[in-house]
Amino acid sequence: MMKSLEGKAISLGIIQGIDFSLRQGEVIALMGPNGAGKSTLVRLLAGLNEPASGKLNLLEGGQEIPWTRVRRWQEIGIIGQHPRRQTIGATVGEELGFGLLNLGYEVKKVQDMVRELAYRMGLEGKLHQSPATLSGGERQRLVLGAILALNPAFLLLDEALSMLDRRAQEACLELLEEKGKHMGQLWITHDPLLAEKADRLWVMKEGKLSTMGRPQTALRDERFCQEYGIRAPYSPSYSPGYSSVREKMGEKYQAESPFLHGDGRKDTLEWREAEYGQRLQLTEKIKEGCFLAVLGPSGAGKSTLLESAVGLIHPSRGKFLAFGQEVTRQTKQWQKARLLLQEPGEYIIGGTVYDEVFYLQNKKERKAGAQRNIEYLQVFGIPPEKALAYPEYLSGGERQRVALAAALESLPEILLLDEPLLGLDLAGRSMMLELLQELKGRMTILYITHDWSEVRELADEVWLVEKGRITFKQRSKDGAMEIDDQQLKEAGVHC
Repeated sequence: MMKSLEGKAISLGIIQGIDFSLRQGEVIALMGPNGAGKSTLVRLLAGLNEPASGKLNLLEGGQEIPWTRVRRWQEIGIIGQHPRRQTIGATVGEELGFGLLNLGYEVKKVQDMVRELAYRMGLEGKLHQSPATLSGGERQRLVLGAILALNPAFLLLDEALSMLDRRAQEACLELLEEKGKHMGQLWITHDPLLAEKADRLWVMKEGKLSTMGRPQTALRDERFCQEYGIRAPYSPSYSPGYSSVREKMGEKYQAESPFLHGDGRKDTLEWREAEYGQRLQLTEKIKEGCFLAVLGPSGAGKSTLLESAVGLIHPSRGKFLAFGQEVTRQTKQWQKARLLLQEPGEYIIGGTVYDEVFYLQNKKERKAGAQRNIEYLQVFGIPPEKALAYPEYLSGGERQRVALAAALESLPEILLLDEPLLGLDLAGRSMMLELLQELKGRMTILYITHDWSEVRELADEVWLVEKGRITFKQRSKDGAMEIDDQQLKEAGVHC
């Protein structure tokens, strides 16, 4: 008998009096601006939060099952924005088999199922590794595999395919399609091409939920996309109508570039036969003021490169130099670089948004510059009323904005960005990309992404990283970058 999840007049936080129905066998894409209530809805459906008012029901063959009797962990699988928080096994194999053992499967059966799952998720060579050693995309695949092993009636994906390269995403979608006949799926996404693969489209704005029918039709409506802050399929990476960052930034970044052009620029970062185990081997230099795009599949070593560039890890062999000086474990921490990771919710530590962004200011500086600080937050789309909010209560996209604001507040000379557009709506993408355009040449920028289209117009130089090594690199000529997209696609890069 088919099951469905029903909500009647559901309210919690920003969500006010919404109705919905998610049935087995259908895929619904949920879109809308950051902070609209999408993740809150998913947490309600998964039973992680209880509604303040209204009623949630699980129906089986039209018969209502009391919500208190529903085995939610078994009926409803959820993959959140931060897969690191969902792993509890000491190894990849333990993680994939944990739920199966709890369902009572024999150990031998579980071992066979784990091997099959690992193969399908592209993790077959990592069964004995700790989940902590995986890349963000690999962790997403791990959590997805562990949840799918339980065959839940419903699967909730909160930006859960966002960290995947093209090949990994296609493999996961193929598996989800296989399961789809007996599973209801809800995908939160800002990716219109992914949303078009769904059967129905829901949109949220300011806590209100609307059903828009087939996404293939709705997403072709330009006025609809603008109203809900949705990026239309095949549209540019950012909206050219977004108000100028330069006008909002005040004096902070308006000075001319301090770097010389061409061969006169100094080396900012240099790796000399540097080895970081099997994760990365590198012999390269990066010039002052360069905008470097680092592309490649999940687990290729891209994040390791950024960790090495900020001094979080050190080479087991060879040398790493910053500003001409070797960086070792004994080197005092240098403050010229700032790192924005894939999951900002994992390292935001301020008690409020204001505390997080302006943590380097003393009390006197904060008081004297309070108005200027509020204006600075608004550059990143953070309204004054959220300055004193607890960061954990923000949406994933809002936390991404906070993390970027904090990184740039100290005027770093090097900015390291690991998939910085993850979780951002159309306005957030526009803000980020326009800001990077303004910062280009004023600081050295390393930008990691699976999507070449994000930085095609920004990059001075491109590295393709595969299996811990640079397999292709190219510099722009006369401000233009000419690259054969086919080579990037074969490596799993979205183009």
